[in-house]
Amino acid sequence: FVGNSLHWVVTRKLEPDQPDLIIAFDLTHDIFRELPLPDTGGVDGGFEIDLALLGGSLCMTVNFHKTRIDVWVMREYNRRDSWCKVFTLEESREMRSLKCVRPLGYSSDGNKVLLEHDRKRLFWYDLEKKEVALVKIQGLPNLNEAMICLGTLVPPYFLPRQICRKPRALGCERPRKTRYLLIHTPNFFF
Repeated sequence: FVGNSLHWVVTRKLEPDQPDLIIAFDLTHDIFRELPLPDTGGVDGGFEIDLALLGGSLCMTVNFHKTRIDVWVMREYNRRDSWCKVFTLEESREMRSLKCVRPLGYSSDGNKVLLEHDRKRLFWYDLEKKEVALVKIQGLPNLNEAMICLGTLVPPYFLPRQICRKPRALGCERPRKTRYLLIHTPNFFF
């Protein structure tokens, strides 16, 4: 839920050479629309996309056939030129498979992004060092899924803070908002 709209990815199975689409349903105006995609630099249809919420903005992960994943954030809602690539993940010793990676949120200092990997493990991605580190939590049972939750079920009615004020060579500013991490295990919520 971003920009008073619900979002999801639509795959064009009848046109396999075309990339997926991001579709939004605007709850204010009761209309559907296609959101513009950034120029990913990939071959049409040569990647899969997924959506998340990162720092209060729409976030898109672009998986290039499990060889690398680019993480993009839309700074200004529904503007193609506002997409900002935050970082790129490549296979590493810590993260051998790039099958399913989902950004969850920024660290309190804004220098790291918490990632859920294959719905089993949590990793920190250090934006400065461009390194991945496994999150170790003592006494945590097997992880089924993790998600970021706000302390209310009522959506705020203010404009989200921009993550990038203008494109820069070094990337995006990282917001410093407090979020809560909800980890769902077979028998517990943390």
